[in-house]
Amino acid sequence: MPPELSFDQPALLVMLFAMGAVVGSFLNVCIFRLPEAESIVSPPSRCGSCGRRLGFIDLVPVFSALVFRFRCRYCGHRYSWQYPFVEALTGAIFAGAAYVFGPSVEAAVTIVVSCTLIVILFIDLRYLIIPDGLNAIILCSGLVLDAYLLWTRGWADAAVKFKEVFAQPLGTPPLSIDQEIAAPTHLVYLPRSIVGMLIGAGLFLLISWAASKLFRKDAMGSGDVKLAGAMGAVLGGGYVFLAYALVSIVLGAVVGVVLIALKIRSRRDQIPFGPMMAVCGIIMLFWKTRSRA
Repeated sequence: MPPELSFDQPALLVMLFAMGAVVGSFLNVCIFRLPEAESIVSPPSRCGSCGRRLGFIDLVPVFSALVFRFRCRYCGHRYSWQYPFVEALTGAIFAGAAYVFGPSVEAAVTIVVSCTLIVILFIDLRYLIIPDGLNAIILCSGLVLDAYLLWTRGWADAAVKFKEVFAQPLGTPPLSIDQEIAAPTHLVYLPRSIVGMLIGAGLFLLISWAASKLFRKDAMGSGDVKLAGAMGAVLGGGYVFLAYALVSIVLGAVVGVVLIALKIRSRRDQIPFGPMMAVCGIIMLFWKTRSRA
């Protein structure tokens, strides 16, 4: 009998990396075309300098960059390191998700959300915007994962449980601690994705409002708040999301201070927060537990 297929086999991981690198090449197209409202399908990939349509050898992920030394083989124009970096990163995400989660819906969701976060990272870094469509993809991924967990495992893994105490009639004396413990209760189940979305968007909206009052200028864009809500839908509203929010804020503050100290940016310049949220989001997707407790 042939050996059982396992996602920790080196040959399979290499194949998944190659597949991810091809997807990474497409993500580069999305990064450059979405902000310009251009089609991501047509026209085919071309050199941004001479306009020459790229051949098959030019589009081989990572390999073509190393062979041609980051230059167009037609005009010799040097292109950005972003191309091979995104391809290699996407390949690592494909292989990593398969290795960590195995053949599962959660692996697929991790790949989809991570790829979307990569596009958000570079678009926000370059254009200071986060397209609503990208946030929608992440939000829908959280909803799909919840629906799958509800279908396969029931409410235990797809919902947050709230204990509600039976309400006492008006005018009655308050209950003692022992009476409250003994009082009839029932559980209210709410989807983790919905709870996480509300907590995520609400928390970052509050932070945005407080920061704008403190610094007397807009400290966070609406796209960041929407991204927080979308990530809340994927991570849930528990400690994983709170850790994600805390690390993102701390990383954003550190990066901002360093950029100002090195005089790369001034205090008046707008520093995009989306890239920090995207980096932390990818990390948390691999760190979180399957139940998203």
